[in-house]
Amino acid sequence: MNYHNGLEIRSNFYYSYSKFLKEKFNSNVYKISLATDETCPNRDGTKGYGGCIYCSSHGSGKPFEKEVHKQVEEYFEYVKKGEKFIAYFQSFSNMYKKSDKLIEEIEKLKDFQKIVGISIATRPDTVNCKVLEYLTTLSDRFFIQIEFGLETSNDITLKKINRQDESKTFLKACETVKSFLPDSHLVAHVIVGLPDENFIDYENTVKFFLLSKSDGIKFHHLYIVEDSTIYQYFMKGKVKLLSENEYIDIILELIKILPPDKIIHRIKSSMIPVNLIAPLWTMDRFFYDKLYRKAKDKKIFQGMIYGNNDFNCWEERK
Repeated sequence: MNYHNGLEIRSNFYYSYSKFLKEKFNSNVYKISLATDETCPNRDGTKGYGGCIYCSSHGSGKPFEKEVHKQVEEYFEYVKKGEKFIAYFQSFSNMYKKSDKLIEEIEKLKDFQKIVGISIATRPDTVNCKVLEYLTTLSDRFFIQIEFGLETSNDITLKKINRQDESKTFLKACETVKSFLPDSHLVAHVIVGLPDENFIDYENTVKFFLLSKSDGIKFHHLYIVEDSTIYQYFMKGKVKLLSENEYIDIILELIKILPPDKIIHRIKSSMIPVNLIAPLWTMDRFFYDKLYRKAKDKKIFQGMIYGNNDFNCWEERK
């Protein structure tokens, strides 16, 4: 891996997703977030109703308004920069009930030469072998990425947040995907700051992630949106959110225990401000500057506990 000078970029002390994509494609690659009209098993009554307590009514993405290929057409109409893109099926569980629709939409994306990758977000308990078998036929055309919501390895917390699933399902789902698609890129979503959790829980979740066949991790901080169940608890003072400084300190400690080959897709959540209730630091445009400065002060970098210096950008190389 190439050494990156510490003054060049704010994310040089960890293996960022942008770095990974640039190494893989030899150019900048951009992600197009796409909304779908899927659902998930603890929304439609199969396992429960209401979804996870932090989730908005339209899932983790924006509201569904038009077919996926139409969203892509509209994106390219207004966004002119960039030559390579990954189509990200973001909202809800995209391998759940409408697998045929998912396959149909991916087929239509073949017409867009700028699309070089397909990323599919889904719950671990909705892995669909029909979709995976279909994706095996696309490996020559697309980079395949599957994103699973692990959230936490603490099954007690999973019950509290109405997850309606167990953490062990995540490990099984990773095994299943890799059995069909050995070269696929697996990503685990982890939420830092879930109710009643502490650093031991976050550390255990990262260690649990490392037991899987996942290639990357996406960190989110817990935030409150107005149309989520947790909003009611928050308004009654029953939910304590992490401060920005607390979150940065936690993330830096977690970065220490990540091996240097694991890609960090995201450090914090991003949210449309009009839907956001708290914390307001979600919108802090200086967040990454603060993260970088504290990492530099503490000389923290990914892989440091393993004696690996690929991301040790704080000392002069001889």
